[in-house]
Amino acid sequence: MLKNEGLRQAFKYIELTGVILSLCIMPIDRFPYLHYIPLKLGAISFALLLIAAARRYIKIIYDKRWADFKKVTAISALILLPTLAYAQSIHYAIDRKLAVGATKLLLVVVLKAICFFILLHENHSLWKIIKKTIYIVTALVIAFGFFQFVFDIFGASTKITDLRGCCTSNSTYIFPRVHSVSIEPLYFANFLLIPIWLMIHDFVFDKSARKNKFLITLFAATSSLFILSLARSALLALLVTAILFVFGLGKRELMRSALPYFAKVAGGVVLIAIAFVIASGIASRFIHKHAINGADSGVKGNVAIFGGHAIDVADQSAQTRYNTWPKAITYIKQRPLQGVGAYNSRVKLNLDQYNKGVPDTQLQPFNNDLLGLLVDLGLVGLILFAPLVIALVTAIIRLSKLHWKHPAAPFALAAIAMLIQGNFFHSILLARLWVVIGIALAGLYPRQKTLKNSSDGLAR
Repeated sequence: MLKNEGLRQAFKYIELTGVILSLCIMPIDRFPYLHYIPLKLGAISFALLLIAAARRYIKIIYDKRWADFKKVTAISALILLPTLAYAQSIHYAIDRKLAVGATKLLLVVVLKAICFFILLHENHSLWKIIKKTIYIVTALVIAFGFFQFVFDIFGASTKITDLRGCCTSNSTYIFPRVHSVSIEPLYFANFLLIPIWLMIHDFVFDKSARKNKFLITLFAATSSLFILSLARSALLALLVTAILFVFGLGKRELMRSALPYFAKVAGGVVLIAIAFVIASGIASRFIHKHAINGADSGVKGNVAIFGGHAIDVADQSAQTRYNTWPKAITYIKQRPLQGVGAYNSRVKLNLDQYNKGVPDTQLQPFNNDLLGLLVDLGLVGLILFAPLVIALVTAIIRLSKLHWKHPAAPFALAAIAMLIQGNFFHSILLARLWVVIGIALAGLYPRQKTLKNSSDGLAR
């Protein structure tokens, strides 16, 4: 389509820059020390993605590849449908301004998903680039996370660690709940599900990856901080998807050969996590702490508190959900067809506070994406979200039938995990969720060329 070589190269760099930049900011909910993404990197990456995807889409038409045109157009339309669900609710929303803002944000993240789907459908060389970029970004994020943990337990100021006051070793617990470049530990663990599944996939299908020191170190460090985040919903999500993964492996010898390796690595990860919890307990004996759940508990008490929170399903955090979820049923019955408007479920849940002028960002959400959506959009929303859910389920089934060998497989498993976790907190407007969904949907149409490269590890 483009005869000018210079112009072709320009579009190539636009595509690469858009993809890499989008992945680089994917884990960032709050940039360290700045607390916002600088230089409008989100807008820049979004614009580059749109240009690259539009060029690929136009090329499909120019080359008269009508079968691919129909597939790409149909899937893009399915991904876009949820935005219509949000948009139609604006005219009856309790807070129209909030509904408009949520619709605009959803449109952006949905378009990002479409862009990634189109680009991966057309350019299979992006699979390796995406994986390597996520690994490098994860390494940087994890390094900062360990910096937060170590400096915090030795009494460093939050100006140095950039931890929120609620999550330091001098607040709720005597160990910090690291959130690195995220708003809180739940969001941090939500991102970590992506690299964890990428590395598990590499270790199972690429034996050379098991000897890659960078990957081994990164997996141990990432999994350790994942455990230390104490995000129970993320741990549950990982467990469920691990079961799906094992059942989807056609050749059990693959798992049998990888099982001893995973057992050894998992043992190391648990020891690392315990070592950091013990270190925080030792530090509490020398540095004054006044955490509400045991300031002077030392090593033994600290380990007990850590383990107790992990299995305590009746603590204050869990009670918040038990108290709010039943109310959703009442609100759904009140407006079963339309709901209360896009992203207005938190307004409905806290209507008295809202009427007193409390900002929407300070209102307690349902911490359950499914219940929140049903309260927001009712049956209309369910109908408009359903085609995308069906497409995602179809992609997962096809990838399972390929015994997870396709490079989209770890993203599909990560998407399932993120959606499971989303039923314990608020994630529907996260860009990373939609990017992962867009990548997972590329597994709907597997090609031999893609499958051939599916087990390539970082070492290659």
